[in-house]
Amino acid sequence: MNIKVVGDIRVGKIQPSLTGNPIVDDVLIQHFCDRLKEKLNSLQLFTDIIPDHFFDATKPCADIILMDRRIISDLPDELLMNFKIIDIDHNDILRGNITGALKGIKRYDSGKNVSAI
Repeated sequence: MNIKVVGDIRVGKIQPSLTGNPIVDDVLIQHFCDRLKEKLNSLQLFTDIIPDHFFDATKPCADIILMDRRIISDLPDELLMNFKIIDIDHNDILRGNITGALKGIKRYDSGKNVSAI
């Protein structure tokens, strides 16, 4: 199982940004990914945490996707229906706060729907 973190999208018609600066976005999203990976590893849950700046809703993906709620609200529901999406607060990604992501992953693992859709 891989987990992809979508905090910005740099392709397609809709290109939401985390901060408006791609260099800053890279650093903030990577920091969030690194913190999440450290925590999951400490819980003996070894998985890849991948920043995804090129999310394409037309390409199927079996990974779990942690997506900024602001991006979810920008994209049509029918495009997101076929993905395993856990919504993450925009400010959590900015601040590297992984608490909400961990709760979402835990709820997802227990079979509850945690998507904002």
